[in-house]
Amino acid sequence: MFEGQERFIVSHDWITIIFLMVLILLSLAKYLYSERFDKLFTLYYSDKYYTDYSNSRPLIFNFFHGLLLFVFIFNISLLIFYLLRSYNLMETDYNFLFYLKVLLVTILFVILRYIIGVFLGVIFEKTDQQNYLTFLKINNLGLMAIYLFPLLLIINYSPYSKQKFLLTLIALVLLVFAIIRSINVLKNDRLNFNTYFYLFLYLCTLEITPFIVSYKLLVK
Repeated sequence: MFEGQERFIVSHDWITIIFLMVLILLSLAKYLYSERFDKLFTLYYSDKYYTDYSNSRPLIFNFFHGLLLFVFIFNISLLIFYLLRSYNLMETDYNFLFYLKVLLVTILFVILRYIIGVFLGVIFEKTDQQNYLTFLKINNLGLMAIYLFPLLLIINYSPYSKQKFLLTLIALVLLVFAIIRSINVLKNDRLNFNTYFYLFLYLCTLEITPFIVSYKLLVK
């Protein structure tokens, strides 16, 4: 008579706390760096942000980038949590402890990506260029995470039956953002490799290695 439907019941209490933390981080960025925060939204159609802040010191380790990184970490880890839960990709309880594992792996990914970047910069004698590449990446990923925030809110408070569609849509949007970001990185490239092969090898090592390590840790 009635067919049973698989349901995932997840408490929204801790998720709401995550959203509040992200909102606080964004509010701080807007309050403390109002002009820079506004200019961040011009990244995908103008180079003005790069020209205004690429010579700032410190280039990478400043409070504004710290805020952006934590917004990225919280939002991406929450998106990964939703994807794994919606498609039931892992045999586990999708609770706060599992999200905490995803969060820690995401933090490890960011740290590992930076360490590998520094290592490659030293090996290829392109430390300054690598710092500039990291500057580009932090700001582009930070902007992507800001756009992701309202979409995560919609997913969280939508019926479970509609979440797969929304997640698929968001994945497509992120793919477009990633393509635009890659174009921006190459357009503003200061690595100056002699051939595209070495540039490709450099970027693949920089991007793929942290992803593989993080994936192995997450699925264990």
